[in-house]
Amino acid sequence: GEGHEDGDYWVPAEVDVSIRPGWFYHPEEDSLVRSPENLMELYYSSVGRNSNLLLNIPPDKRGLLHEKDVESLMAFREIREKEFENELARGRPARASSVRGRDFQAGNVTDGNADTYWTVKDGQTAGDITIDLGQETEVNRILIQEYIRLGQRVMEFKAEALADGEWILLTEGTTIGYKVIKKFPTVRTSQIRVTINKSKACPLISNIELYRAAF
Repeated sequence: GEGHEDGDYWVPAEVDVSIRPGWFYHPEEDSLVRSPENLMELYYSSVGRNSNLLLNIPPDKRGLLHEKDVESLMAFREIREKEFENELARGRPARASSVRGRDFQAGNVTDGNADTYWTVKDGQTAGDITIDLGQETEVNRILIQEYIRLGQRVMEFKAEALADGEWILLTEGTTIGYKVIKKFPTVRTSQIRVTINKSKACPLISNIELYRAAF
């Protein structure tokens, strides 16, 4: 289905899938269980796109989760933990094109505190924030979160890296909401810039995380 931007209700998206071809256990499907890599891609396309992931894992005829399912799930967990093992932006200094005041400074996006956020001056609906990594660092993942308690606002954004003195585009998108995770080819950079091009009201960015995943 489709969402309606100016609808009467805010309804979070939910991605419902099964680890098997169907919703119930069938022994002939033991070889068709989703692979750990497939589950990781599913994670990116659901949780990484501001959705909830509801993964169906049917019990077998013993009333237990089948060994094949458990094996895939545990390997998926290992991949996911490795993907997000080393957060590169935590505690790093940041600067912004506009700041409303001391309580809403740029550094709030890297402090790891879900109760703080960066925002621009009242009345503005665009702005950018730059994170200084301190040295050339390999990056290929970015996670961005809005301060969702005050609503979903961002309508268009992009992320760039400073390479050889020029800003290069890494990824771009429309909504952010509670969380968006974007993958892009590995780049070596000392600075990452996130630009909010368009927002329904003053953008409120609570968290930005950067990673160098091996997969």
